[in-house]
Amino acid sequence: MSPKARTPKTKVEWHLYVAECADGSYYTGIAKDVEKRIEAHNSGKGAKYTATHGPVQLVFQEPQADYSTALRREYQIKTLPKKRKTRFIGGEALPPPAEKAKMTFQRKKRKSKRRRRRKKAGK
Repeated sequence: MSPKARTPKTKVEWHLYVAECADGSYYTGIAKDVEKRIEAHNSGKGAKYTATHGPVQLVFQEPQADYSTALRREYQIKTLPKKRKTRFIGGEALPPPAEKAKMTFQRKKRKSKRRRRRKKAGK
């Protein structure tokens, strides 16, 4: 038996995309195949948000180096107010997120400085 020939894997880029919903709101996401993902949104099998706000139309797409970078960029765009997103879609530059940027849900919460009541002895 001869060993199976390995086909070189082509690196599939991740893309950040912004879709405009029927009600004028924006949906931001990441995907390897954006066209296929938009079709999924429009068929009701994408995200819950787009299922209730569809149909959607692709208004912006940006290639990303890898999955991690795409996630950071998606989070950065999702935190923008709508007016700023509109300007971003229109072509206004937005600096890329920091290489080691932590998202708010990754930050450690500070412990409360409340004092705990001690139980009195004998009671």
